[in-house]
Amino acid sequence: MLIETFVEQAVNRVLRLDPETLRRLAELEGKTIRLDLGTATEALTLFVTPAADGLRVRRVFDGAPDVTLRGDIPVFARLARTGIAAGELQISGNIDLGTRFKRILEDIEPDWEEPLARVVGDVAAHQIGRVVRRAVAWGNDSARRLAQDAVEYLQEETRLLAPRVRVEEFLRAVDRLRGDADRMQKRIAQLERGRR
Repeated sequence: MLIETFVEQAVNRVLRLDPETLRRLAELEGKTIRLDLGTATEALTLFVTPAADGLRVRRVFDGAPDVTLRGDIPVFARLARTGIAAGELQISGNIDLGTRFKRILEDIEPDWEEPLARVVGDVAAHQIGRVVRRAVAWGNDSARRLAQDAVEYLQEETRLLAPRVRVEEFLRAVDRLRGDADRMQKRIAQLERGRR
């Protein structure tokens, strides 16, 4: 089985559990999105075409894509699960289309309970779903707190990171210095013209 066929089937199985995402993808029908997964030297390139019933995935596309999204494979993996930080994904071409597609991926919320209910029953599926949602929320909250604690430790205990307030003060001072230097350069140019 070709990788694009495997990716297409796996993604579309998940998308069938989220009708709202399918509706949003239908709005992008006819557009082609190039995904460069990996580093600049070793990237897997896939061309994705959204449709009302999911995504069409190809390795080769004859035309020019409407937009290109480039990032490491873990970035794309986190995109649909927890979201990503600014700058982790580069978008070139039709930025609006790329941003819309990125938001659609970030907002995927498949209804796992429905197919699970067919196997274990409605009540058990609901309880399992509730436990999973709590575990995911706890994991996200723990990751957020850990990141905050790490930043605080690096700022307060080790002094390896400057507090945000100091960084902002420094940037304002650099902007003022840049403006002063520009004004001084203009003044020098005026004085030189006046001496001639």
